[in-house]
Amino acid sequence: MKLYVIAGEISGDFIGGLLIKAIKELVKDQTNVTFHGIGGKNMMGGGVKSLFEMSYISMMGFFEVLPHIFHLKKLIDQTVKDVIAQNPDVLVTIDSPGFTYRVASKIREIAPHIKLVHIVAPSVWAYKPGRAKKYAKVYDHLLTLLPFEPAYFRACGLQATCIGHPILEEAFYMGSKGLKQEMNINENVKVISVTPGSRLGEISRHMPIIRQVFDELSSTHAIKVIFVQSDESNVQNILKYLGGAKFEFGFSTDRLKTFAISDCALAKSGTNTIEIAASGTPMIVGYKLNPLTFFFLKLMVKIKYASLINIISNREIIPEYIQSDFNAENVTQAISDLLSDYKGAKSQVAESQKVLESIGFNSDQKPSNIAAKIVVDMIR
Repeated sequence: MKLYVIAGEISGDFIGGLLIKAIKELVKDQTNVTFHGIGGKNMMGGGVKSLFEMSYISMMGFFEVLPHIFHLKKLIDQTVKDVIAQNPDVLVTIDSPGFTYRVASKIREIAPHIKLVHIVAPSVWAYKPGRAKKYAKVYDHLLTLLPFEPAYFRACGLQATCIGHPILEEAFYMGSKGLKQEMNINENVKVISVTPGSRLGEISRHMPIIRQVFDELSSTHAIKVIFVQSDESNVQNILKYLGGAKFEFGFSTDRLKTFAISDCALAKSGTNTIEIAASGTPMIVGYKLNPLTFFFLKLMVKIKYASLINIISNREIIPEYIQSDFNAENVTQAISDLLSDYKGAKSQVAESQKVLESIGFNSDQKPSNIAAKIVVDMIR
């Protein structure tokens, strides 16, 4: 049993790592299972020797990708060549459609005997609905994270199954008792966790506003800001460039502990909002895109919300401040409201967690186990 797994983002690598682990647990004779592909630390920890560094294909937005288009084409061709050489029973691609779909479509033409599975549906409900037909022509099975997604693809003849969101398989901390002490934080200080983004472009757009917000809040509240970052250098450098900060801040790579001890969070849109809500922490969402990317997205996107909890519920449970709305005045007021309105903050968490239950929160069925069974059954 041979599998080739491709992930192009940190979130995809996390899903890939869980899938590999679940397949190994499902197949009793593990000597009969081999994995190849492209991924990061989670997949490599599961035994994948990555064809090249995952960061080479980790890009976002049309205008960010454009300067690298010829290099990406070479990487696509290199990947296709390696998939053919390994000749797996199943090729599993995870998210990163700009890269993974192109690889899969070439494999469909060259080696139609290889089964093709994709995890994380393209957001056809948000923009470019025609992608559902394109995916139906290439893939054998689509595994979605959101409950309303399979219908869009089944209508085009593609087998699709909602597995739920694998991020909810993490071990979340409930409440902050003892954790603040463990992390050397004064019990009387209000902790605010911040996820400014992982890419330099995101951090550069967000940090001037973040600095203004917390400089102002520190004059009226006893706060400590914790940036949840795997690499703190970009945030540090931008803060220095901006002339430093008046507020107390620190860094943490332990996301779940940090979210659990936080009184509230300022989060970029993405899977981190699921982790924050599952940790029992209220939040606001803020995000700025490259202006040109935002302009074209506004022309194409047909949904109201940016964060997954709001999208699934189709209402604003979590306050969102996107593009021009993401400014110091709006964000300062919103965070101040969360810190002072205990009932409102608690209500946001309760409503968010109800929504999370629809994608696997507190469920006995792990998304990775559902995915593993589907993939293994396809081979058998």
